[in-house]
Amino acid sequence: MLKQEGRTKQAKMMRDAFREVMKGVCTSLPGHVRTFDPVTQLAQVQPGILRVDINGAEFTIPPIIEVPVYFPGGDYCVEYQIDDGCEGDILFSQRCIDGWVQNGGVAANPIGRFHNMQDAMFLPGFRSKPNALPSFQNNGVRMRNKAGTQFVWLKNDNTISMQNGAGSFQLLADGSFLINGLKITPDGNVITAAGVNLNTHRHSGVTPGSGTSGVPVP
Repeated sequence: MLKQEGRTKQAKMMRDAFREVMKGVCTSLPGHVRTFDPVTQLAQVQPGILRVDINGAEFTIPPIIEVPVYFPGGDYCVEYQIDDGCEGDILFSQRCIDGWVQNGGVAANPIGRFHNMQDAMFLPGFRSKPNALPSFQNNGVRMRNKAGTQFVWLKNDNTISMQNGAGSFQLLADGSFLINGLKITPDGNVITAAGVNLNTHRHSGVTPGSGTSGVPVP
């Protein structure tokens, strides 16, 4: 009985010790940008989860500086604005990234760090509930501002739509264009302008002779 109790206590001590060791192993956690340098594309990021010490006290993790920010692509890439408060996921490298950040390629490993918080990279786009995108459309691919008033949208019905709040453009599935009320068919014919059908419209104030007709009638 005493041996069993001793083994149970030993196992608990090992679990507690392992848990404390793992607290220092960084993998990823949510956070947000505090400042961003568009020249270097490095940010200062704030981890978004409080840390708890061995006594149960909570404290805020200090910001991490000079963090590479993710922009997808290579020679052709996607560039987007990074503002203070931008949420995302903070990833931590398996090895020290100082040499790689400075020189790229296959870099030297100047410091023997492993899963360290100083070796962070930031992946923007993960959002908390308060920052969920309004008017989200689960339809194709849309590049947009946060408010949804400015976008380029490839829809799953094979149409393309563009809008900036002052004007709009649509390329329909049949190849027709709609541009601020102007409709152009795939063969280049202008069908409607300002809501008037140019093939079937009539004119007002028409009388026989050499006079000029009035405005078109829808």
